Amino acid sequence: MNKIERSAKVFILAALVFPLCLLCLHGCVRRPKAFPTGPGPDVSRILESLKECKNELKSFSGIGRFRAVRGTGAKTLRMVWIGSQPQNLRVEILGPWGQPTLTFVINGSSFFLHSRQDNRYFKGDATVSNLSRFVSVPVRAEDLFGLLAGQPPILPFHHAKIRASTAEGGWLLSLYKKWGRLIEKIWLKDDAKAVEQVEVFDGWGNLQYRAAFSEFHEVESLCLPHKIAISNTEGSLWSLTVEKFQTKISIPDGAYTLEILGAEIVE
Repeated sequence: MNKIERSAKVFILAALVFPLCLLCLHGCVRRPKAFPTGPGPDVSRILESLKECKNELKSFSGIGRFRAVRGTGAKTLRMVWIGSQPQNLRVEILGPWGQPTLTFVINGSSFFLHSRQDNRYFKGDATVSNLSRFVSVPVRAEDLFGLLAGQPPILPFHHAKIRASTAEGGWLLSLYKKWGRLIEKIWLKDDAKAVEQVEVFDGWGNLQYRAAFSEFHEVESLCLPHKIAISNTEGSLWSLTVEKFQTKISIPDGAYTLEILGAEIVE
């Protein structure tokens, strides 16, 4: 076989093998998972489901660990709380021996705060601006009630849109005020039955706070998170790890009132 014939055979062999190599390489490369192409979940049904879930929680109680972040430091405290419709709450921060050191109460349109360490007593209207001074984020009383019940806040909106959020599944529900101003983003799991994260905006596109939900457990047929983390653009603010949560509890008389003796009252 002369040199020309050998070169021709090598060329033909390479022409046959090269496409096969390409096919093998193509088969070995992991293709990215495509976004869902079918119709998304019905927006009105999702919102109605979230509303029904919140309405089912007529009353509840919880025990857990509250972690507050201040600057570069953080402090973890024991916390107990109870709540009942429409937006009544009582939260107590416990000392090392289980005694209440701080009591926070929302009773309808009013809130009360009693610090036993210095025996000071605060009271005022349960407005967003007043509550934000104590919970670090601008929340309505009903939103704080919902968060402590493991429910995402649903702000008043004009229209809503939904789209696939990630290649691994899940949906992003966006709520808008008039003129298309974004007010809230809600990330749902792939079955659209549980909320994993919420971002709340001021209507001008500025993030007010973020609430992340995780460690879901079934409680009385409801899928509720046992870890709630609140943050803003500057980082983590506080988190709540739920150790025990009960629904349909009996609320004792006077649970949402405070009897304070000799305390300094601050309006």
